[in-house]
Amino acid sequence: MNMRRGFAAAALALLGAGGLAWAGDAERGRELYEGRAALPAVEGAPLAAGCVACHRPSGMGNFEGGVAVPPIAGPMLFRPLDRDTGHYFKASDSWRVRPAYDQASLGTLLRSGRTPDGHVLPATMPRYVLGERELDDLTAYLRTLSSSPPAGLDDGTVRIATISTPDADPSRRDAMLATLEHFVAQKNGQSRHEAHRSTQATRTREMVMYRKFRVWRLEHWALQGDASTWSAQLDGWQARQPVYAVVAGIGGAQWAPVDAFCERHRLPCLLPLVDVGAEAPNFYSLHYHAGVDADARLAAQTLKVRGLRRVALWGEAPGLTARVRDGLEREGIAVVESGADALVSLLPPALHVQRLRGESRPVLWLAGTHALGTAGLEAVAATGARGWIVTPMRTGEALERQLQRTRLWLRVRGLEALPVDVAASTLQAATVLGEGLAHVDFAFTPEYVLELLEHGLENVIPWSPYPRLAIGPDQRIASKGSWVGTLQAGAIDWRWEPSPAP
Repeated sequence: MNMRRGFAAAALALLGAGGLAWAGDAERGRELYEGRAALPAVEGAPLAAGCVACHRPSGMGNFEGGVAVPPIAGPMLFRPLDRDTGHYFKASDSWRVRPAYDQASLGTLLRSGRTPDGHVLPATMPRYVLGERELDDLTAYLRTLSSSPPAGLDDGTVRIATISTPDADPSRRDAMLATLEHFVAQKNGQSRHEAHRSTQATRTREMVMYRKFRVWRLEHWALQGDASTWSAQLDGWQARQPVYAVVAGIGGAQWAPVDAFCERHRLPCLLPLVDVGAEAPNFYSLHYHAGVDADARLAAQTLKVRGLRRVALWGEAPGLTARVRDGLEREGIAVVESGADALVSLLPPALHVQRLRGESRPVLWLAGTHALGTAGLEAVAATGARGWIVTPMRTGEALERQLQRTRLWLRVRGLEALPVDVAASTLQAATVLGEGLAHVDFAFTPEYVLELLEHGLENVIPWSPYPRLAIGPDQRIASKGSWVGTLQAGAIDWRWEPSPAP
């Protein structure tokens, strides 16, 4: 937290200028900011890049290595910076101060790198060949950047939703909902005297993480019908009662309409419990894993290296089974009804073990979102089957250790009957949102929260069965691979494999 405060203070001080309203097209300015409309660098300067590359979609800047990239969002840039600006931090006599930027001083900075108080920014800041029209447009956009209050959040409340699809397993859906409801009740119960700490933090400028305590309000959006109707259902809920973020959620073979909804409405959508990963590049949707598509590619690699190219499928979820069939066939594996050299299973653990008994052909099991503890692995090994297990989660004793915290959390709330892997992944998603909001200093835009998680996700309490989670710019898959276990003579030998690219 001290590093974050120090960075923000230092970064704000880097920009060093009074301002009247100006004309300009904010949408054209956005194209310039995002690099979709090119701005050439001045002769001899480094190659110019869109502002977003360093200042990020929020405009709140970045910090990489020894380079501090300052905020340039309108609420920061076009107001004076002094030692008490916003009352964010305790003031230091070493901080630089500056007047508010205006369009002229911004143009000077972009063209020459010189700030109004005479400082010259380092070469990491490009110098642009910038015409007056481009300056008008860019200034207009910067005035809008991170300047509007986000949907679903005010000074006292943050509204969140969790989403279920009609093909989600009902028992796992109910477990996710029960876990979220208890988490929200605990959060709102102020077990750490958050409201009192918020008042104290605002008065003293200490304990920044407690300054913006908000009550959480949870909505459950249960999608119905065909996936082609989901977008309209989601848009309707958001129009009637906007939420700030989507937390966890659970589904089956399709999640792309939910990801698209999150991109369309600029909502952080954090760590759904689904067997599918993101199907398109995105900024707002964060997934645990690349999903069954990536594991199907890993399965195909495992089979082909052993000369196995004809497989039969075991599956009880038609949509997921069809998805894996398509993925295997794209990788050169034929899915057949008879004459198969091997089997690929998508069954849940109990059914999978039943089908293994007496099976002589090798079986590759895509375990997906089913966590495999010590008892589950022993049951598989006891069948004497040969083959492989592909899972993105920890397994065996490592998994049991990882889930101890969740089991304790469930036990003290009388929720021991819930599947612990579902509860753990749900708690992880809710904790990630809480940590993201806690580390925001002064701009609660969804973009800034996600950008902070790019730096800090790996430091969030690790509840989930997945291995260490981390993201970065242009990375929204938190766990980067899967384990492949080889079954032979009643034993399982594990190796880690990165998720194959499409």
